[in-house]
Amino acid sequence: MEEQAETKERLQRAPFETALHHAGYGCFQWLLLMSCGAVYAVCALSTTTLSFVLPAAECDFMLSSSDKGRLTATPLIGMCVGSYFWGNLADARGRKKAIIGALLLDAVAAFLSSLVQSFPAFLACRFFSGFGIIGATGLIFPYFGDFLSVRHRDVMLCRLEVFWTFGTILLPGIAWLIIQDPRFNLTAPGADFQYTSWRVFVAACGIPSLLVVLLLFPFPESPRYLLHANKPEQALQVLQRIFTVNSKLQEKDFPVESMICAGEEGEEEEVVSADNNGNETKTPLKWSKRWHAFWVRKKLLVTPPYIGLLVLCCFVDFGLMFSYYTLMMWFPDLFERFSQFSSLYQGVSAGVCEVSANVTRSEVDGLPECPQNIDDKVYIHTLIVALSCVPTALWVGLTINMVGKKLMLVMMLICSGLAALGLNLVRSSLENLLLSCVFEAIVSCTEAVMFCVVCEIFPTNVVATAMAITVMSGRVGAIVGNVVFGALVDQYCIVPIYIFGTLLISSGLLCMILPKSTRPERPQ
Repeated sequence: MEEQAETKERLQRAPFETALHHAGYGCFQWLLLMSCGAVYAVCALSTTTLSFVLPAAECDFMLSSSDKGRLTATPLIGMCVGSYFWGNLADARGRKKAIIGALLLDAVAAFLSSLVQSFPAFLACRFFSGFGIIGATGLIFPYFGDFLSVRHRDVMLCRLEVFWTFGTILLPGIAWLIIQDPRFNLTAPGADFQYTSWRVFVAACGIPSLLVVLLLFPFPESPRYLLHANKPEQALQVLQRIFTVNSKLQEKDFPVESMICAGEEGEEEEVVSADNNGNETKTPLKWSKRWHAFWVRKKLLVTPPYIGLLVLCCFVDFGLMFSYYTLMMWFPDLFERFSQFSSLYQGVSAGVCEVSANVTRSEVDGLPECPQNIDDKVYIHTLIVALSCVPTALWVGLTINMVGKKLMLVMMLICSGLAALGLNLVRSSLENLLLSCVFEAIVSCTEAVMFCVVCEIFPTNVVATAMAITVMSGRVGAIVGNVVFGALVDQYCIVPIYIFGTLLISSGLLCMILPKSTRPERPQ
């Protein structure tokens, strides 16, 4: 009898991970994966929209390579500003609200950017698009991870990367259907207001951001966030809801009545009520206490061991996005340059840098006219590159627990760095396509593994902010990478290519010192 009473008491006062374990794993998590995956696919779509705007809008805005570098860097600046904003909003007001607000802002910015007629106004709109979409990109991992126990977290979070790949596959299809179709050129003859097909494409890329908001509405706020936000009754209701969906039983059958939550700054654990049966209840925090809690969270991030881990994660994501995002955005433009080179110098073999230099020299000499249409091969090659990511995304989701996050991160960063260096060796459009596929297939899943590491090594009450700072560092790297590549691609593109490879390889070597976890063992 005493043993049964002890078991009952232990369930009444269960830690959150134990309560989440009793809520079960099944239909609810898979439905949430579909919705969060759709959000992540939209993030990929919105983030890479400009990759087809670069060649398509070249004539309308009379873009030089430096202008293209500024254009791809501008939304990244918005991401840097927005990431910290959305991270703090998520820690203060909830993951779900922040994600929905970010998606709505991205949709509005996409529609406005399709309407504006000047290049500076277009840059401003793309700034706010980046400001918005980074909130959803950076928070969807912590939000989804809060519904997953330790046993399933890494695998399910890596499965999100498959949806990012779907987004990158969808983009060239949408671009080919809209940009190449003259029916989408809605500009009247002689009109000052231009609404060409590429503008329709930009607006169309904003529609999915609105649609996925509807997918998120049926799902609750993160139970882990609710518990740390002093809303234990709501947290328990969420776990009861997960339990009923997964087990098809009633809420009253859920074996946990209240949860144990660790207080701020590591003080003794305290019991927080999760029902109305006389258990203890925390009073809502006043603004002064909320402000104090805000600074407590920030103080935790700048104390050992978290400050060292945060700096390491920031450097790795900086190097990763410096290389990955830059090349991802410039691949369609590079494919278009290969197409122009082939038409100008038939039967001549050349590498990426030689092609860029010759095409630029020909444009300066006035040989080709401003291209009015993108070669169909550009869409096909971009689609092939996106499809090459599917096997890797599936492999990562299946093997991350066997290989381990740390070892996988090290291998992927070093291999992608070697592939980036190999771009100096290609001598044809086909070789460039094959190596681009290898690079994209490896590096596209690397940030997902990085996000899994961040979710694991930082405490719950600061993980969203840590994720936001890490993502912001990555976007700073992407800004620098795009500006540098845009400035050097015409004459000195070998320099950024060597930088890409060096940063990726050094980031992989630094990841060897990452800990397995800084958190105590949790029930599985």
